[in-house]
Formats: sequence, structure tokens, C-alpha cells
Amino acid sequence: MTAVPRFHQIDFLRGLACLSVVAFHFLHRGQQGGWLVDPAAPWLQSMAELGHLGVHLFFMISGFVILMTAEGATVRGFIASRVSRLYPAFWVGVLLTAAVAWWSGSEAFAVTPVQVLANLTMVPHWAHVEFVDGAYWSLAVELQFYLLVIALLHFGQMQRIEWWIAAWLLVSSVNAVRPMYPLEFWLDARWAPLFAAGMLFYRISRRGWDGQRSLLLLWAFSLTLWYGWTGAEASKLGREAVLLGLPMQVVLCLTLFHGVFLLVVSGRWTMRPSPLVYWFGALTYPVYLLHQNIGYIALMAPGWRHLDFHLRVGLVVGAVVLLAWLVNRWVERPLSRRLRAVIDPAAIVPRTVVRPAPKLRTESMPR
Repeated sequence: MTAVPRFHQIDFLRGLACLSVVAFHFLHRGQQGGWLVDPAAPWLQSMAELGHLGVHLFFMISGFVILMTAEGATVRGFIASRVSRLYPAFWVGVLLTAAVAWWSGSEAFAVTPVQVLANLTMVPHWAHVEFVDGAYWSLAVELQFYLLVIALLHFGQMQRIEWWIAAWLLVSSVNAVRPMYPLEFWLDARWAPLFAAGMLFYRISRRGWDGQRSLLLLWAFSLTLWYGWTGAEASKLGREAVLLGLPMQVVLCLTLFHGVFLLVVSGRWTMRPSPLVYWFGALTYPVYLLHQNIGYIALMAPGWRHLDFHLRVGLVVGAVVLLAWLVNRWVERPLSRRLRAVIDPAAIVPRTVVRPAPKLRTESMPR
């Protein structure tokens, strides 16, 4: 099989998804939840209201990238790649978020030692423990998606991946008609269409279009729109109304995401490697881990509340990006390599030193 090309567009999309989530939390969700008291400018707030869809884009990207990673991988190799990618920065994010909450004396974001320990697993909800940071719920969804992929690898089912995607979409369809907690909790039924669309786009990029992939993609797209529409409507109900945009706005954004992926896999949108794209992709994960609760606490800290709220948001975002760079440079990269080597030593290829060939002498050699 030919080598897989590097999709720099995916790194760029990952960065945009992260920025939209940050905007959602700082310019809209924080005010609705009562964690921020300063209102954002109305035009910014109306745009940020749709920023939660960055998570939807993350899940599509994950489906694309994870299938790329799993293709031809062993179970041990896949586990090593995912654990080394997710956990080092996550552990730091959990500990830093808890430390800032304790240091600031925050009541809204107070955590217990037991809660921190449970969160280090990334699946505290399995033990009915709250997340240290509300943004971490999506990582638990991601991890459960990885477990499904590991099961397919273990049982040698990757060659039948499209049939399993169809089965997953069937489960999601049943859940769409009659929501069931076990399906949503253990099988990611609500989010399955987004992961499935990403996987299908990757299959199309490698193997081209055919009738089966086209129908599956249409099925996944339709379910994505259904969940997007009903989710936007449900968000306005209940004791705490969380405005997530008008249903038609959500549907248009989700349609745009699929259209962008079509451009990527068709080769109509390409990007050359650049430092901006590299850092956009590299810092996305630590920024996502560190921004929400730490950002809320920083924005509400006494001593600089007299400054314009938007200026404070800009400064906090800049500080979070700097902190994310430090985590990436001094924790994520070095610890990820070591952790991967521990889990899958066979994946570590020893470096060979290529020495230049000795120069040939032109003079005659003595006999």
C-alpha cells in the first residue's frame, strides 16, 4: 500500500475547532453558566454561540485520523500511539487545573483529591465522578471510540470496517428514534455519525468513491443533521437553558464541515506545510485541556477587573497558548516518546548514524 500523505488541512481544521471552543466558553457559555459576569459584545456572543460545534468538528477529525492510525496497526501499537498521545498532556492538564482551583480558593471549580485521582484515568464518569474540567467530557467520548477500534483490531475486523460502520450507524439510528442511556454512554451512539463520517472520508481518500461508501456517508450525514437539529432545540429547554444557536444555523455549520472534508479528500483544497499550520495542530490539544476552568478563574481574578473584558480575554488566551507551548515542549513530546517505548518497545526503531563515504585517493597506491 502506498504511503499515506500528510493532510496539513486537518491540522489547520483542528486549530480552528479549538479556537471556536475557546470562544464559546469565554464569550458565551461562561456568562450563561454564571462563571463570568462580564458580557461579551453582542456580535461576538452571537458568533461564539455556535462555537460548541468545534467539538463536532473534532470528532470528525478524530474519525479520519484514528482510522489512518489503525490501518495496518497492531493492537499494542495502536494502544501505544493513543496512550502516548493523550495521557501525558492530560495528566498535566488535570493537575494544573486542580492546582489553580485550590490556589485560588474557587468554590465554583473546587475539586477533591479523590476527584483528581479518578480524573487521571480520563474516564471518571465510569465511577460517577465529576470531571475536574467540564471540557474533558469530550475526551471520555474519544476514549470510548478508541476502545471500539481496539476491539475491531483485536478480532481482526478492520477489513470489514465499513460493515461495522453500518452497524454503528444502525445503533445510532435506533438511539435517534428512542434515546437509550446505555447506547449513548457505552457506544457513543449520539456521536457515532461524526466519527463515522470522518472514517468514511478517510476511506474515500484512500480507496475512492463507490456505492457503499456514498450511501454510508449520506446516512452518517443525515444522522448528524438530525442530532444537531434536535440537540439545538433541546438546549433551550430545562431548568438551565443553554443557547447553542438556532437549529438551522447548526445544520448549516455541520453541512459546511462535511463540505470542507469533501474538498480535502477530493484534492481541491490542499495546504503546504508551514510553521503556522504545525503549531496550530501541535498546540490544539494542550490549549483545549488548559483553557476552560483556568481561564474562567483568571478572568474573574481580582486586581484587573477594571480592564476591558475583551482585553482580558485576549491576554488570558495568550497566556494559555504560552502555557500550552511549555506543556508541549517540556512534557508532551519527551514523555510521549518514553511512554510509547514502554508500551510498545517494538515500535522504537534505533537510529542509525549515516557516515559519509571516505574520499577516494587519486594517487597510486603502493604495491
